[in-house]
Amino acid sequence: MTTNLLHTDFIYLDNAATSWPKPACVTEAMVDFLNNKAGNPGRGGHILARAAADTIEDARTKIAKLINAPCHTRVVLTHGCTDALNMAIHGVIRAAQRAGCEEKLRVVTTVLEHNAVLRTLHCYAADEKIELVLVDCNEDGCICPNVLTEALTPCTVLVCLTHASNAMGTIQPVKESIAAVRKVAPEALVLVDCAQTLGHISVDVQELGIDLLAIAGHKGIGGPTGTGALYLSCRAYPDSCKNETPRVFCERRGGTGSKAPGLEMPDVLPDALEAGTANAVGFAGLVAAIDALDPTAHEHEMMLTQQILDGLSTIDNVILYGMSGTEGRTPVVLFNVKSIPSRTIADRLDREFNIATRAGTHCAPLAHKLLGNHDDGGIRVSPGSATTSEDIERFLNAMRTIVSEACKVESSNS
Repeated sequence: MTTNLLHTDFIYLDNAATSWPKPACVTEAMVDFLNNKAGNPGRGGHILARAAADTIEDARTKIAKLINAPCHTRVVLTHGCTDALNMAIHGVIRAAQRAGCEEKLRVVTTVLEHNAVLRTLHCYAADEKIELVLVDCNEDGCICPNVLTEALTPCTVLVCLTHASNAMGTIQPVKESIAAVRKVAPEALVLVDCAQTLGHISVDVQELGIDLLAIAGHKGIGGPTGTGALYLSCRAYPDSCKNETPRVFCERRGGTGSKAPGLEMPDVLPDALEAGTANAVGFAGLVAAIDALDPTAHEHEMMLTQQILDGLSTIDNVILYGMSGTEGRTPVVLFNVKSIPSRTIADRLDREFNIATRAGTHCAPLAHKLLGNHDDGGIRVSPGSATTSEDIERFLNAMRTIVSEACKVESSNS
């Protein structure tokens, strides 16, 4: 597709998948990097290599500040949130296996999780390497901390929690959940997936007590795809490996630029978990995106979310999922229309009205199974900072047209 969508009447309502349009400064920073800084970070002492290394460290420092990490070295740069989740899950399970345990390791997670968590855990559960326990949510898409703790045992090594459902947008009581986990299973590490929240709402790893935080650079932060990070607390990875064994095993091995001789990986963060050449051009864009974050954007997005909820609630046969209002949710609305497949609606919105939404199960199959729409999923609408109230009204008018036409066809066939 070669059309410049910025110069058409295109409406983009799929920001929960990836934010768009990116700030102009993101493009400019990436072009500047490719033109002036595109050496291999950490793999040389010349001017381009140093410039690339500075870009990487700048990204690490800015992410650390964004999440209030105690030290920037505790931020490991990854190729996205899925990469970060895999690094954490494989790393914790492998470390626990190597440490030895008389009973089968238990991992507790929820039905709200993204496939990046569910499929990664399933590969261990299917081979009976772990006991995997899934905790249900209520009809609003919220996990109860007390129900979560009922699934814990002394052999629980990991608890995986999404900060907000990518399907319904429901923000989870992460702080309360982590506090509850600490009381029942103090040794268990807690991994939080903040792909849907960082850049929208505050995420403070120290205040929340998070052990491991998986970050996406291309959603709420507004950076390019292929960028992400994993934060590790001292509980997950000690300051000194000589005195205490890390609880995250390094699954990815290779060159780091900081320790060339020998076959062992470095034992200090971030190098201990960073192997291979980083996506430096992407992180140049992410630095620019973080610098350009607008503190008023979330309020604007939630105003549009309320407009969507209000408008859809007046259309016949529309089924809304999740919280009834905007409190306790991200700028995400999930809905269906009775008798019309979700993909049919999304396709018509795209082809006939030039409106981009997303239909299906949104890589969260267990959440949709709980909602009773596992086969068809739902239509997800997610406005962004560039979305206008007029855009939302156009979307609502398009939905009124689609539903009205469907009702006429159904009536004529009856």
